[in-house]
Amino acid sequence: MIAPRSGGGRGGPPQVGSGRGTLRLRSRGPATVEEQPSAFEERAVAKVDDLLESYMGIRDSELAATMVELGRDARDPDALAEALDSQLGDFAFPDEFVFDVWGAIGDAKVGRC
Repeated sequence: MIAPRSGGGRGGPPQVGSGRGTLRLRSRGPATVEEQPSAFEERAVAKVDDLLESYMGIRDSELAATMVELGRDARDPDALAEALDSQLGDFAFPDEFVFDVWGAIGDAKVGRC
């Protein structure tokens, strides 16, 4: 964990999050701390990334992570399809693929991987 030097520093106590984070240093802009994905998110992203490769021939973990984020609270495949269309409509994912993504996210939630 990164903490300020003790004594003489300004400000209050350091802000500590969950302890699972990555420090991103950027050439332009400020450094940021990004939270690490949970075990569920890691499993779900891996499964969705595999589905992307099998259906579309691409591997894109960021796209898979976005799809998992959109589908995390989807109660059924139709809700997931609406969420995907609103954010990622340019991809025009087929219904069969959306159903498989919804199943992969559901499997990851209950630990079936």
